[in-house]
Amino acid sequence: MSRRRVLDPVEAGALLLMAAFLLLCLRVSPGRAAPAGAEVTEFPGFHGVLPSKHYAGYITVGHEQQNRHLYYYLATSERNPTLDPVVIWINGGPACSGFSAFHHSIGPFKIEYSQVHVKDDPRATKNPYSWTKMASLLLVDSPAGVGYSYAENDDDYITNDTSRVADLYDFLSKWFAEYTEFMSNPFYVAGCSYSGVIVPVLAQEILKRNEEPYRMKINFKGYSLCNPAVDVDIENNAHVPYAFRVGLISEELFQSLVTTCTGRYWNNSNPSCQENMEQFYMQIKGINMEHILCPPCRYKMGITKEFMEYDYGQMFKRISKSSSHGLECHDQEQALEKLFDTNLGRAKLHAKEPEVSGRWKRCPKHIQYTRDILTLTEYHLNVTSKGYRVFLYSGDHSLLVPFSATMEWLKKLNYKETEKWHPWFVENQIAGYSIRYGSNILFATIKGAGHVPSDYLPFEAFVAYQRWIDGAASL
Repeated sequence: MSRRRVLDPVEAGALLLMAAFLLLCLRVSPGRAAPAGAEVTEFPGFHGVLPSKHYAGYITVGHEQQNRHLYYYLATSERNPTLDPVVIWINGGPACSGFSAFHHSIGPFKIEYSQVHVKDDPRATKNPYSWTKMASLLLVDSPAGVGYSYAENDDDYITNDTSRVADLYDFLSKWFAEYTEFMSNPFYVAGCSYSGVIVPVLAQEILKRNEEPYRMKINFKGYSLCNPAVDVDIENNAHVPYAFRVGLISEELFQSLVTTCTGRYWNNSNPSCQENMEQFYMQIKGINMEHILCPPCRYKMGITKEFMEYDYGQMFKRISKSSSHGLECHDQEQALEKLFDTNLGRAKLHAKEPEVSGRWKRCPKHIQYTRDILTLTEYHLNVTSKGYRVFLYSGDHSLLVPFSATMEWLKKLNYKETEKWHPWFVENQIAGYSIRYGSNILFATIKGAGHVPSDYLPFEAFVAYQRWIDGAASL
């Protein structure tokens, strides 16, 4: 009869360490801890194998009497999802679906534009400049009512910046509880345009909650913003000097504006200033605010206000294959609805049926959104003073939020310039200019790009972002 061998303490310890290591590997293996049924195996309009593991579903925020169900979509990194950062994209609008960015700039798919104006359903193809080449990308439809997200009470479709940030933090804390394998990954918050109002406030909320005892700690490392809303006065006052710098108004009118408005071009009650501002608006009438060189084609945003300080309507376009400089305009709203507002599309993406979540709209009209955070300086200072990484970048052809406005605002933070204004390069060509400030702040322009730089120059925007998030010494 064989006798059972008794392990000595060294062997037993080694086996315990091996078992612990295997459990750790299982824990950090992408997707192993994802909720049952969350994996996405097909994407609307795309034919082929997904480039990485994708997941989708809902996270409920609020409380029992006021439940709001926020839809999310996670595309894991194609490089190393175990170690690569997780980036949550906060869409602008201020109330537009995260699939806007997913399909037009940073996500793993892009629409084949030749399909937009034909009877066939639109098709999607792989995006060679997807952020999933360097990070896991998390999109969330926020606030409730946007995209596939929905609320159980109509009162929840009346919202503001403060409520939205509270919901987003609630979303993140519950999302990480379901996707624990990503808790140790570096975590970044990103957005463009109006999300400049949301991102730094959410960053501050994460840091504040991380300090609370018995609270789950989010491994926050920093945030990024492009052409961001940061201060109502600075952005609106920047339109006149920027328009003169790029040759949109005459020198005579500019000098008259300088004299009569005394530096305040927006919301100035001086009659002479107002008269000159009327001339200013006449001279820029028809200019595309999002890219001053592109045709003024916009598509229906569903904005609920008569006047918006920031998003006057997105313009999606492409670089023509026949010319490296030709730009074409396309109305994308119909294509997006064909992809996402169908029973088949909903089934593939684990979205609720229209009877529950409503019809899919990128920027639905029924949301009543109020901006209640007008300046973001204190939030940026609260985060950057602790040394967290920040990347601000601007398409230098945007009149909507000019790069010069962001630079003027940066000066108000009173951080020392550690690297002066200098060009940065992609494939031996100048791709823009950058400045580095103390407290880990990097600012860069993307030469020739508009309001959302990755829409216009996706390769250059991709290179800049990858260099920053990977911690390159400079762009």
